[in-house]
Amino acid sequence: MRKNPTYLLFIPTLCLMFAAQARAQFPEDALRISSVGMGIGGRSLGMGMAFTGVANDYSATYWNPAGLGQMRMSEMNVGLSYQSFGNSSTFFGNTRSLDNSSTDLNNFGLVYPFPTARGSLVFGVGYNRVNDFTTALSFDGFNRSSSIIPTLNTDLAYQLYLVDSVGYTPIQDSLQQRGKVLEGGGLNNWTFAAAVEAGRQLYLGVSLNIVSGSYSYNREYIETDVFNKYSQSRFGVDYAFSQVDLINTINGDISGFTARLGMLYKFNSGARFGINIKTPTFVTVREDFATDGTSTFDVADAQGRYSYNYRQDGKTQYDVATPFVFSGGLSVPLNDLMVAADVEFTDWTQMRFSNADPAVEQYNTDIKEFFRPTANLRVGAEYDLGEVRVRGGYAYMPSPYRGDPSSFAQKYVTGGLGFIVQDNVAIDAGYAYGFWDTFHVNYDRTSTTTEKIRTHNLIATVTYRF
Repeated sequence: MRKNPTYLLFIPTLCLMFAAQARAQFPEDALRISSVGMGIGGRSLGMGMAFTGVANDYSATYWNPAGLGQMRMSEMNVGLSYQSFGNSSTFFGNTRSLDNSSTDLNNFGLVYPFPTARGSLVFGVGYNRVNDFTTALSFDGFNRSSSIIPTLNTDLAYQLYLVDSVGYTPIQDSLQQRGKVLEGGGLNNWTFAAAVEAGRQLYLGVSLNIVSGSYSYNREYIETDVFNKYSQSRFGVDYAFSQVDLINTINGDISGFTARLGMLYKFNSGARFGINIKTPTFVTVREDFATDGTSTFDVADAQGRYSYNYRQDGKTQYDVATPFVFSGGLSVPLNDLMVAADVEFTDWTQMRFSNADPAVEQYNTDIKEFFRPTANLRVGAEYDLGEVRVRGGYAYMPSPYRGDPSSFAQKYVTGGLGFIVQDNVAIDAGYAYGFWDTFHVNYDRTSTTTEKIRTHNLIATVTYRF
C-alpha cells in the first residue's frame, strides 16, 4: 500500500486492517505524523512559507523561536485556517473526483518581552495547528485481472462465505471495484517558547511543544460481479456470488512531545539569517479500528439467506519517532521590498516505530527501503505600501518516496495581503494553491489509482500589539 504526504496532505488507500494480520500500522502512519503542514500565520503562508529568516511575530514559535528575541512589544495573536482537498483519480480508464474540507483554529498565542537592561528576553505561549490530515479519494472501474478477496483476513473472508475452510476462493478477477475514502484530523502543538539576544543582533531561542491530535479514516470498498461470471455452482452448492461491501474505520488519538531550537542573526543592512532545528517528535498513537463486511449472493442458502455480515474490530497502541528537520532561511530588505528564501532538509529514513508488536516494528526495515532524504525549497516576497502589504511566494516539496518523479512533488503558489489598523492591529490573510500527482494501491499493484491532487489553503490572522 502506498500513500502520499500532505500532510497535509496525503490520501490513503485502505490501511488493510482486513489483510493478513488485520493491522492498521504501515510506514505511511509514521509519514503522516512526520510530515510538515502549511505552518501557522497568514503572513508566512502568503510569503510561500519562507519565514525562517523573518520570524518577527508570534508565528516564530513555529518557524524559528529565536525570532521572538526581535520583538519589543507584547502581542496577542489569533488565526483561523481553511483547507479544501480535491482529488481527481483515474482507475481502469474511469475518472472520479471527490473533495473534502476542514476549518480549524490555526493558532492562538501571546508574546511578552520581559524588561531587560540590555539585549532582550522574550517569552511566547500558545496553541498551534501544525498539520491537517484532511484528504479524499473516490474510484470506480472494472478490474479484469484480480480481486481483493484472496487478500482478505482469512477469518473475515470465511465468515462472509467468500473462501472455503482452507482459504481458497474461486473469485479471482473480472469484478467492478469502487470505493470512497475520507481522512480527517490533525496535529496540534501546545507551545512554550523563549528567546534571548545572546550578542549584538544575535538571537537564540527554543520552543517546547506538547503534541496532541487525532486521526480518522473511513473507507467503503465494494466489489461487484457485474457480468455474472460467478453465477455457477461453487463449493458443491449454489454459490452465485454477487457483491462484497467492506467498511473500514480507524479513530486514533495522538500525544507526544517535540522541541525546536533556533538561531537568528540580523546584519547591519537589515538582512537576517536564521536556522531552525526541529528535534524528533516522540508520540504515542492509540487506535480503535474496525472492518464491517457484507457479502451478497444471488442464490439463498439452506436458511434462506442471501447475505452475510461480519465485523472485526480491535485496539492498538504504538510509538513513533519522527526525523530531525533542519531549516535555514535568509531575508533581505530592498527598500520597501523584502525577499526571503528557505531550505528545509529531512531524512525520512529516520522515522521509526517502537513499543509495538514485532510485526509492526518490522516496518522499520521498509522505511529504510522505501523512503529517502529530501530538501524543501521555499521563496517569498513582501512589498510594503504603508498600511497595506502585498505578498507572494512559491514552495517545492519533493516526495519522500524513493524513485518518485518530480510530478509527485508538492508545489504551492501563494499570495497574501496585510493591513495595519491604527498602528497596533494587523490583519493578515494568506492563500496557497497546491498541486501534485500521486498514486495509491488498494491491495496490490493490479488495483491502482492514479491521482491529481489540488488543494486550497487559507489562513487569516489578527494580531494586537501593546
